[in-house]
Amino acid sequence: MVTKPRFTLDTDRQAKLVRPLYMDLLTGEQTAYAQKRLIQALENYRWRLGTGFLSTPLILYVLAEMDIEYAYRLLENEEIPGWLSMPKSGAVTIWEGWEGPKSDSGICSLNHYSKGAVCEWLFDTCCGIRMDGENRFVIAPRPGGHLTHAKARYDSVYGTIESGWEKKDGKTVFTVAVPANCEVLVRLPDGSERVQKPGTATYSI
Repeated sequence: MVTKPRFTLDTDRQAKLVRPLYMDLLTGEQTAYAQKRLIQALENYRWRLGTGFLSTPLILYVLAEMDIEYAYRLLENEEIPGWLSMPKSGAVTIWEGWEGPKSDSGICSLNHYSKGAVCEWLFDTCCGIRMDGENRFVIAPRPGGHLTHAKARYDSVYGTIESGWEKKDGKTVFTVAVPANCEVLVRLPDGSERVQKPGTATYSI
C-alpha cells in the first residue's frame, strides 16, 4: 500500500501553499515549486478564491511578490467565490457569505473582516500607502490588471494622506497628497524615487 506524505506541496489547496510562502518557511527549491503549484491550483479553480479565514488576507501579497498581474487576475475575477462577485450582486460592503442576504447558510455579516482583509492590500499595494515611522510615509503604488484608475485616502493621526493613479494616453499619472508636517518617500513602479513635502504633486511615467 502506498501512503501519501502527511505534508505535501503538491496540492490544489491554496491555503496550504499560501501560508508557507508568505511566512518564508521554505527552501529556495521548495519556494519555486510552491509558487508554480499555486498558479496551477488557481488555474484549476478558474482563478477563483480558495483560501479560508487565515490565508485570504495573505494570498494577494504572495501573488504580487511573484508577479503583480497574478494578484490583479485573482482580484478581478467576477465569479463566486471572488471579491467582485459581491458588487456585481449589489454589495457596497464585503459580505461574510458570498451570496450576501440570499445566503442559505444562516445570518451572515454584511461587512466582514475575513474577505474584507483585501482592503489592506488595496491601500498598501494597489495605492501604495504605508507608514514609515513618525510623520513619515512611503507611497509605492503598483498599478496592474484591467483597472484604469484607483485612489485611496488614509486619515492618519498626522492628517489625511492620499494616493491615486490613472492610466491615460499611454502613461500612468500618479497623484500624492501629503499632510502638514509630514514627509513621504514616493516610489514609482519604474524604480524612481523622490521625497515629497506637504502638498499635492503629480508624477507621470
